Amino acid sequence: MEVFMKALISENRSAKIPEEKDYFGKLIGEWEFSWHDGIGTEKERIVKGEWIFSRILEGTGIQDLFICPSREERKKIKEPDAEYGTTIRTYNPKTGNWDIYYCCYGESTRLEAVKEEDKIILTEITKGEMKWMFSDIQENSFLWQRIIKNEEGGWTVNCNCQAVRKIIDEIL
Repeated sequence: MEVFMKALISENRSAKIPEEKDYFGKLIGEWEFSWHDGIGTEKERIVKGEWIFSRILEGTGIQDLFICPSREERKKIKEPDAEYGTTIRTYNPKTGNWDIYYCCYGESTRLEAVKEEDKIILTEITKGEMKWMFSDIQENSFLWQRIIKNEEGGWTVNCNCQAVRKIIDEIL
């Protein structure tokens, strides 16, 4: 397994990705988050999760592990809709955007990411009824939102995910 990990994971961005198109580079690392969904409904809740981002494929892509509830929280509570998924993002030089594929048990989604001002907008490209948005990206925090098409044809935020960089104590 170590050979696979060494071949998959990259330490640096590939020169094939222009620096200004390296939208997801700031997310590399480990994050803890509060998943707040069902906003404004009877099913509103907050769940603690974890998110791990890494460069892959000789630095031409970024992959993450999205774990909600977190591995630690899974020991305490059982969520019927828990997710343990992965996203693979690769920069597409033909479009100048990012091609994205997310999958978890029983589900897969194709998306495309573009940058609009200081936000990264990921649009589901099969049905076009869902978007995800990264915003307020700082060195140690970011906001991620799920936005769904409503009955009127507009867009509604139905999930907020506030992430903070996990502090890893170094052993001296």
